[in-house]
Amino acid sequence: MTDQKMIAAIFNDFMSLYRGTSQIGIQEICKKYENHRMLMGLLANLDEAAAIPVPQVMKECYGIYKQYREREMEEKDWEAVVEETRVLAEKWKSNKWCVRVLIELMGLLEHDDKERRRIAKEVEKEMEEAMQNDKVA
Repeated sequence: MTDQKMIAAIFNDFMSLYRGTSQIGIQEICKKYENHRMLMGLLANLDEAAAIPVPQVMKECYGIYKQYREREMEEKDWEAVVEETRVLAEKWKSNKWCVRVLIELMGLLEHDDKERRRIAKEVEKEMEEAMQNDKVA
C-alpha cells in the first residue's frame, strides 16, 4: 500500500523546491524518496508547470487523490475519479504537467486498489481453508 504520509511529504518537499524555499536540491530530494514515481511526475515537464499556478493545481490534484485514497474502489468510484480528473485537466487546458501529476495519482489509486483486492482474496482463501479444517476436525 502507498504510504500516504510519504505522498504528502513529496508534495510538500516539491512545493518547497518549486518555490525556492527548500534547503535541498533536486538530487537530494530524488535520493530521499528513491525516485518515487510521484516525485518523478512532479519533476517532469517543469517548463509546462511555469504556465499554470502550480500551488493551486497541486492542491486540486491532491484533493482528488485524497478523496479516493484508502477507499475500496468500485466501478462507480473509478468513473467518478476519471471524470473529476478529466474536468480538472480540461480546466487547465490539458497542461502536460497537470496531466502527468493526475496520471501518477491515479496510478497510486489503482496500485492500492489492486493491493486491497489481493489481500482480500488471500484472507478469503485463508478463511475457507480454516473452515474446511474445522469441518475435518
